[in-house]
Amino acid sequence: MRAVRVVLVVALWVGMWGDATPANLISGVALGLLIVASFDTWRHGRLVVRPIAAARFAGYFAVKLVEATLVVARTVIAPRGAVHTGIIALPLRECSDAVATVVADAISLTPGTLTLEVRRDPLTLYVHAIDLRDVEKVRADIRTLEVLAVRAFGSPEAVAGLAEDDSRAWETR
Repeated sequence: MRAVRVVLVVALWVGMWGDATPANLISGVALGLLIVASFDTWRHGRLVVRPIAAARFAGYFAVKLVEATLVVARTVIAPRGAVHTGIIALPLRECSDAVATVVADAISLTPGTLTLEVRRDPLTLYVHAIDLRDVEKVRADIRTLEVLAVRAFGSPEAVAGLAEDDSRAWETR
């Protein structure tokens, strides 16, 4: 099915240029592959990869990585009293095992947080956080991470199952 879409893009590209030269054909194939890769899904085993949604997930993760690094640095360099650490349980709603692994790994890669345990029934992450002054903010941040991970790597059924209130995760923050 992807090959058909690439051929259609090549035909449109050549038609727009009005001449089927080797350069137009090669650039049309390259453009077709890029477009199909950007707007289609790839399946690697049970993990679906949607490149644009994966880029949004990576962008959110990068922002949270920088924020967490600054919080940990501030905590280490200028301790102003008690450190507010704690462990919280975070139920995951729309995750397959593969997506839950992505979320758990992203949490553990972020300075100041660590996934301690994953339970299956119900699917729940237990996360240690070094800066746990606002539990609801931590929950909301991880829920946004989950939603973005489901959109980037989840099954079509999981994406369809996301609640309407999650439809603008991260864009509104």
